[in-house]
Amino acid sequence: MRVQQLPLAGREGHEAILHASYLNDIPDALARWHAQRVLLVVSTSLDTKTDLIRNLEDRLAHGLYEVSKKTGVGSHTPYADVIDIAHRVQAGSLDAVVSVGSGSYSDACKAALMLAATLPAGFDAADMEALVDPATGLAGHDRLRAPTAQLICVPTSLSAGEWNTFASATNPQGKKQHFAHNQGAPSLILLDPRVASTTPAHLWLASGMRAVDHFVEGMCYPGCPAEAQEVISSGLCKMLRGLCEYHTGRETTDETERLRGISECQQGSREALLPYMKWGVRFGASHAMGHQLGSLAGVQHGITSCILLPHVLRYTAHDTEAPQARILTMFNETLGWEETQAGDAVARFVALLGLPHTLTEVGVTNEQQIQKIAANTLSDVLAGKKNLPDLQGLREILEGAK
Repeated sequence: MRVQQLPLAGREGHEAILHASYLNDIPDALARWHAQRVLLVVSTSLDTKTDLIRNLEDRLAHGLYEVSKKTGVGSHTPYADVIDIAHRVQAGSLDAVVSVGSGSYSDACKAALMLAATLPAGFDAADMEALVDPATGLAGHDRLRAPTAQLICVPTSLSAGEWNTFASATNPQGKKQHFAHNQGAPSLILLDPRVASTTPAHLWLASGMRAVDHFVEGMCYPGCPAEAQEVISSGLCKMLRGLCEYHTGRETTDETERLRGISECQQGSREALLPYMKWGVRFGASHAMGHQLGSLAGVQHGITSCILLPHVLRYTAHDTEAPQARILTMFNETLGWEETQAGDAVARFVALLGLPHTLTEVGVTNEQQIQKIAANTLSDVLAGKKNLPDLQGLREILEGAK
């Protein structure tokens, strides 16, 4: 089913296909755009351990396409990968880029296309950094140009970044920076459950927790409007059900249930960033600290949410009592639980999925690391709305997560 990606002004022409078939839908889109020069940016594991990418290359070989390929993007989207993609786009005057992989891949391609349209050929990391406002960590719409090449994203995770006009990348100093343009979203997003089913379970479940984090922190944003709360309630319940179905299907080797869970998760992830983009709902400390925990210590997004979100909810419980009550109700009603605190419900869900839940489990025990994560969080783009604890509060949350 083909739909507009999100019900937002300016997203006309940016489409998504639910229950997609990547082998059919990618060539169809390229033909519709009259795209000839195409770059595939693909997951290393998909390229080397499955026949998905080979089948796509074979399908495109039957068309009149000039196809090149980049295999692999580093975790948390290093600047080097963004620059590599952008240079290929510029040098080859490419018509389209196809990303098949997790959020690091879609972020790398989105950022690369914005930068390829903005900076001169041969630009480097210093040129990228010069675009970023050091106070916010953001190179915004006023500093970047709209992409000129088409972008297709076939996501294999649930972090939901492909729905956003933002892209994040990690600079050589280990700080995550952000790049945005109001035309920065992909041209086409393909939700193909069978492609996503190749993702290792721990990565899929962790990325689902990232989407859960989007919903939970969005609900806790001060003044979150009623319309946004409705979207959050719908998406969070889909995500919780879908992750449980996926987990159960995997445990019982029921492939039908596992694929049903994947599809429900994918549809839930579509709603994860809508409150942010439509109503200006912002995220909080779990996201801001997660950006820095990921870039500084190499912890996967999603795992950062598993570790931080329960402690953020506990720390902010007094200030966000009403939204946390709504979150708790959704967890209890969807999962048949009788938890009494939202932070405990999230922690229990993480345990149910068998994911890490402490900094120690991911090797972050050094006090200097913790101090730097807290300090860098204060200059994250999310700090701009002053919806974060102060430095001491951030340290307390991180101490609790040890």
